[in-house]
Amino acid sequence: MPNDPSTLADLRQEIDRIDDAIHDQLMRRGELQAAIGRAKTGSEVYLRPGREAMVLRRLIARHEGAFPKAVLVRIWREVFAAGLSLQNQFSVATLSGQKNAPLANLARDHFGTLTQIHALPSAQRVLQMVSEGEATVGVLPMPESEEADPWWRRMARSGARIPRVIARLPFAPPISTAGQAEGLAVGLSQQEDTGDDRAYIVVETDHTTSRSALKRAVEAGGFSVLDWKYCRGDSDALYLVEVAGCVAPDDPRLRRLAGDDSSIAAAWSVGGYARPLDADALT
Repeated sequence: MPNDPSTLADLRQEIDRIDDAIHDQLMRRGELQAAIGRAKTGSEVYLRPGREAMVLRRLIARHEGAFPKAVLVRIWREVFAAGLSLQNQFSVATLSGQKNAPLANLARDHFGTLTQIHALPSAQRVLQMVSEGEATVGVLPMPESEEADPWWRRMARSGARIPRVIARLPFAPPISTAGQAEGLAVGLSQQEDTGDDRAYIVVETDHTTSRSALKRAVEAGGFSVLDWKYCRGDSDALYLVEVAGCVAPDDPRLRRLAGDDSSIAAAWSVGGYARPLDADALT
């Protein structure tokens, strides 16, 4: 009988045993994350967005039953964030102000409810805080074309302390306060090949180069162009080009793009992201 008290008691006892087993494994996971922090020689958090993406894709692929997949993703995002906080001081920088409130919610949804959020007045300050190690990650708005001073142009240079794009948010359709907001996370970690990725390169050229000619040149250089944004200076133009796959900072294709016979003056890898899950993946 479904309402048999003895049957209900047995079911609740089984749930209690499952809860204890989950709790034991979470405690063990926390011990391992703390051990990783102790084993590191530096003070920075060991952040791997690509691995997190692969873990979530694997869990969603093996998931069965009535428990909602969206909630599964939410739980694991909190687990990831808690593990990062056990390694060292973990915090996120984003923009302040009413207009940017969805970015703060997006950051909290992705990087954990208890994660410290620094609300800063400018994208330049967000990038600076990440570069100097005062924040682990920055969350900035999605790029748009013809912005007067786009934040991504500050990544168009080489150096170990230059923040790069590391993730696109949200990784799964939101179920809480972020609404329809989207953004890019930036940090100092390198993009990992997850098998389904997008990368960004910044290309510098002059005003005489048309967008169609630039697209042909980039594709001839071995990249599959998906989208681009641009901004113009007094004598040059910068394009943020989104391409398929991963592009390392020392990718030889970047050097070939800026060859002697090219209209491209310089090209830089500025990171990338593992493609997020879509709504169909969570049904």
